[in-house]
Order: sequence, then C-alpha cells, then structure tokens
Amino acid sequence: MSEPRATENGVGGADHLDPDQLAAMTAAEAISLLSPPVTGGKLELHTPAFPGPIAEAAYWDDSAVVGVQGPVGSGKTTTILKSRTRRAMSIPRSVIDGMRHYKLLVVRETYRQLWSTTIPDFLKVYPKHLGDWSGGKGGPVSFVMRFNDGTHVPPPPGHQGTWSDDIVMTVEFMAFGDDIEGSMRGLQTTDIWLHEMDTNPIEVILNGITRINRHPGMEHFAGYPKELLDFGQIVGDFNAPEPDNWLAELILKPEKMDEIVKTMNADLPAGARPILFRFHFQPGYGEDGAENLQNLSPGYYSKQIALLRALGRGDKVDRLVFNKIVHARAGEPVFQREFRRRLHVADETLKPWPGVPLRIGLDQGFKGAAVIGQVVVEGTGLHRRIMWQILGELHFPKERLMAQVFGTRLAEALETRWPGARIEGGWADMAGEHGSSQAADENDTWNLLVGRACGFRVRPQRIGTNRIQPRLEAVRAALEAPIHAGRVGLLIDPSCAFLIAGFEARYVWTDEVNAQGDKRKVPDKSLTEANVMDALQYLLLSEHKADGTSVGSFPGQPTGLIGHNGGPPLSGGDGGLRTGFDVLNPYGGR
Repeated sequence: MSEPRATENGVGGADHLDPDQLAAMTAAEAISLLSPPVTGGKLELHTPAFPGPIAEAAYWDDSAVVGVQGPVGSGKTTTILKSRTRRAMSIPRSVIDGMRHYKLLVVRETYRQLWSTTIPDFLKVYPKHLGDWSGGKGGPVSFVMRFNDGTHVPPPPGHQGTWSDDIVMTVEFMAFGDDIEGSMRGLQTTDIWLHEMDTNPIEVILNGITRINRHPGMEHFAGYPKELLDFGQIVGDFNAPEPDNWLAELILKPEKMDEIVKTMNADLPAGARPILFRFHFQPGYGEDGAENLQNLSPGYYSKQIALLRALGRGDKVDRLVFNKIVHARAGEPVFQREFRRRLHVADETLKPWPGVPLRIGLDQGFKGAAVIGQVVVEGTGLHRRIMWQILGELHFPKERLMAQVFGTRLAEALETRWPGARIEGGWADMAGEHGSSQAADENDTWNLLVGRACGFRVRPQRIGTNRIQPRLEAVRAALEAPIHAGRVGLLIDPSCAFLIAGFEARYVWTDEVNAQGDKRKVPDKSLTEANVMDALQYLLLSEHKADGTSVGSFPGQPTGLIGHNGGPPLSGGDGGLRTGFDVLNPYGGR
C-alpha cells in the first residue's frame, strides 16, 4: 500500500500517472495527460471568495516572506496561487513597453515532487488553455500566460516603440537537487513559491531572498519612487511540520526567527524595505473558525481520519487534519501505551530540586548521548515512590565525536545550565568499559575518558548484563508510577527534543532474526533517538540494585531471604514482587 500523502483534495495514495514518466516527457505532453480537454473558461481577475479570514489575510500579505499553515483541504494552496494573479496585476508597469512583467519561480527538491503534486495543484487554478507550456524532459518547465485586466494607461509623452496594457505572467518550475546554491545561482525572478514549504530546506529561502525582485530588470522601472521598486516575495504553504523541522523551529522559537531576520536585514542598503517573515495559521479541523468547510463534503475530514488510522498513521491525523506540530512516526513506538506527553513532558523549563544531586546516563560511541536528571525517593516498602525529573540531554547526531570531545562538551553544558550543581555520578553502557580506539592509552575506555573530562566517576550499568528487557522495564516503571502529590514518576523538560521524539515517534520496534531464523521484536537502533533513549535507560537503572530490585523495595529484610526465612512473604497483600520493583522479572508472581 502506498504511503498516504497530503494534497488540497485530502489524503490519498499515489496518482495513476507516474511522476517520473511525466518528468521525462516534454511539458506539453505531460500537461495534456494531467489536464482534461478544457477549451473555455477565463482567468479569474476579481477578488475571489476566500476559504476564511486567515486565508484572506495571507492573500493580501506583501511581506518579503509569507507562509500559510493549515490542514488538508483548507484552501491554502489555492489561495496562494490566486494571490499570484493579484501580484501580477499589482506590479508596476514597464516604462519601456507599458506591460506588467511578473515571474514566479516554483522550487522543489525533485522533479518527481513537482509533477506529483505541485504542477497538478497549479493546473487547478491555471488550466492549460490559459497559457503555453514548454521545457520538460527531466529539466525545468515554463508556463507563460498573457492577459489583460481591463485597465488602460497611455504611454508617457514622447514615448517611442510599442506600448501595451497586457500582463505577462511567467511561471518556471525547477528542482534544485543536491546543490541548492548552484541551482539557484543567476536566477532572476519576481516571486518564489515554495509548495509544501516545510519540505524545502531553509537554504532555499536564504539563497532565494537574493533572487527575488530581479524580474524584470530595473530599467523597466526607471523614474519610479524607491518604495515601489522593492516588490519581490517568497511565499509558501504547508501542513503542520514536524517539531525538528526548520520551519517548526522558526514558529516555536521566535528568537531564532528574529536572529535570521536580523542577519538578512543587516546588509540592506539605506531606504530598502525591511525583510519581514509573516506566518498565517489556519485552525485545525474541529476548532472554531476552521476554514473552507463550506467547500467540503460533510464527511470530508471523517474520511481522512478513518483512512489514516486504518493505515496505522494516527500521527498524521494530528498533523494533516488537526494542524498540530507533532513527530511523524517511524514505526510502532516502544512506549506507545505508557507515554503521554501531557503527563510526562513539563509545560515549561524544569528547575533543579534544591539539594538533590544530578545523575547522568550515558550511551557510548561516536554518536554519544547524555541524559541529565534527578531522582527523589519518598516513603518505604510498598509505599515507596521514586520520582524522576529529566533536566536535559546532550546529543550531536550530525557529528562523530571522540570521547574526550564529548566529555568536554558535556562538562561545558553542565557548568552552563546547572553551575555549581553537585554530580552524584554517571551510569553508562557496559560497552564503554572496553578499551577505546579513541584513546592514546590502551587502558583508557570511553567511560573513563568522558568521566575524566567531566570530573566525575562513570559506572558501567551491569544490571541484567545489559539485556534490553530490564532497561525497558526501568522506563516503563517510571512512566507507569502512580501520581503522588501531583508528581508523576517521570517528568521531562520540554527542551529534550530527542527524548520526546523517541517516546512519541522515533524509538520504535523492528524485527530481529537470530541465527536459528526466529524473529523477535527489538527497538530499532538505526535511528539517532535510540542513543538518547539508551542513555535514559542507564540513568533510570541507577536506582536499581544489581539483583534488579530498587533500593528499599523490602526495607528491614536481609537481602536474598524470602518467606519464613526472614524475607517478604510469598503471598498475601503485603509482599511479593510488583511491576516496577524488579526490572529483571517485572511480572513475577503473575
């Protein structure tokens, strides 16, 4: 079954026309297959009926960078495309020929993307009979449309040559491939449209901002006031992005957007129009003010929800239907049943508990990870409560770091975020005790090198001989701990992006086949979030003894004794193993 994708018409599988085959054809051939044989119909020149007030605000927005986020079917793509007609009609006339020359550059990573979604969406607003198509065969595609909006301006006195009131709108579709800067170098356009804006890297905007406002040349605007000469725009439409997408970071972290805007404006000449980013957010389905419902069937969104859930993609319901920024799942999350973001992720930055030392969980390797937390234990015996708060994480997925370098960065992070805090120690992967190939001394290990750089002892986590099941049970025990005095067993700081992504979507089950051909479910270690999740597991196991029980599980009883020998009773309500107490045998007695 094909992966569901979002379009203005909803969510569905791949079209019956192969985008790769369309890209290999001439533009005229491909367009003839995509478009019905329509010969009538005129270009819509009047102000359109808007899906809602948010879409209307985006339609009229002439800021340098404009984005519209909304659910599928909200009319955002159609609105953006119709606004290009308005922009073409609004551009100053050429003093050379009287015409208005407008060019729109449409940018995607691949031609497959252009032919699968972008060009079909474009044809819904600008059918093929309105202009001429050229190019193709694996390269850029051009559409040129010439029209007249009925306004007339006579040529200035003494003008020589042709003069026309026509508007020439040129649209060029191109893919940048692996070289954004090289592909966009030398391009001259009026505006840029980033369809599915979040799928384009931010480098497209950083390079594109120097490409807009360059068509037509300045000779066409000789004598115009300066404020009319700065006309270019980058515009984009998109569904709710994933939290680690650059677009989500701009939306969720206004300070980062301010930094980028400040950099872009730093070298502008005096009198130039400041570069502004403006984003418009349509309500999700079910929210007050949801847009374009008047143009959708009553069961439109119900069908989208049913389809996505039937495909096992409930996460896409949140993004594509409810317009919420959430992680896209890489599979079935390991802790899908136990983890609840509203319970286990704090609303704001966590403050360290006074007088409680920091503990650090570590996962070794060139993609090392650290999780920093605190633990508080209240009560004794079966009334004992273990409460963890995770203050931060450290992971550099785009770098391969030597142990010494990782340890230095960890030491700097600890001193910066929690200056003067007492550190009880670190608990790490047993593999970190092996001789490190990163060390000059063959006796040095990853754990030793990191601990030496940070100034604390790093202990190898030996519980369960590093088997995965005890580690997972330690996390489950914390997640499922009863709420006590308003506190959960595991509370995570909202800055821990890798941990949150792991719990929600990226720490997932995969199939492992052993030498005998037997298949079993294990966590997928190929995704970078697995490194941080491992570090969390080693951290949580630090509150468990070598036999798998947590400290004080059976207070006052000699270790290793059971029943009439002096240990806890074998049956009855006051003793016995309980889920969460013994991570080596979490379901003992059941």
